Amino acid sequence: MTLFSLFLVGCANGTWTVNTWGEEYIEDTIPAEIFEDGCTVTYDSFEVAMSGVALLDGDGTEVGVVDGEQVFDLTAAGPHDVGSAEVPATHYANARYVIAPSDQLGGSSVVAAGTLTCGADAVTFDWAFDTDTTYACEPADLTIPAGGEDSTQYTIHGDHLFYDGLENEDAVVRGQAIADADADADGVVTLAELEAVPVATLGYQVGQYSEVTNLAQFVGFLTQTLGHVDGEGHCQVDL
Repeated sequence: MTLFSLFLVGCANGTWTVNTWGEEYIEDTIPAEIFEDGCTVTYDSFEVAMSGVALLDGDGTEVGVVDGEQVFDLTAAGPHDVGSAEVPATHYANARYVIAPSDQLGGSSVVAAGTLTCGADAVTFDWAFDTDTTYACEPADLTIPAGGEDSTQYTIHGDHLFYDGLENEDAVVRGQAIADADADADGVVTLAELEAVPVATLGYQVGQYSEVTNLAQFVGFLTQTLGHVDGEGHCQVDL
């Protein structure tokens, strides 16, 4: 092999492809067995504004960037294509994405609408949040081959909006407190109604986040825990 061909092999590139998916919980239903109190949720829409998609080397430097900001409604059948980038062919252990407020989503980052059913009680909701979250993730065995491709999935977990703890590893999924927040009994639970419910009365755990005092703030905080990688893969969160 000549010196020139050795150089070409050493600098060979491949393609990193990215998709996002809300799994069955967003596309279909969060079933009763997932809820500690037997509720269910069906989403009519679950929109996220995604940007800052990048593959990082061992020093945290961007080596591949998927340009642009995109909004995905994850109730539509997925996975959804995010984009691709040409990157050096090697193994990667770090990737990043951002869910942040977008003009495309009316200044929101996450908008979720659907129906929560708890026994005989069924309420609808249509909530918009403007949280800004960067997810630093560890993809599952991502190795880009020379002249080939490998992929990463940014997975969004819709059941997290109904967790009863912010830091507690033993947090469970509950819905009854949200259904009960329908103070005017019109069958619609608004963020204003959630704001009127003190978290302290529910037994929900806020951990170190003592500034989270009402149920609207609590659910808003949970929007910053939605993101994973390759299904259940781990992501560090920069709030």
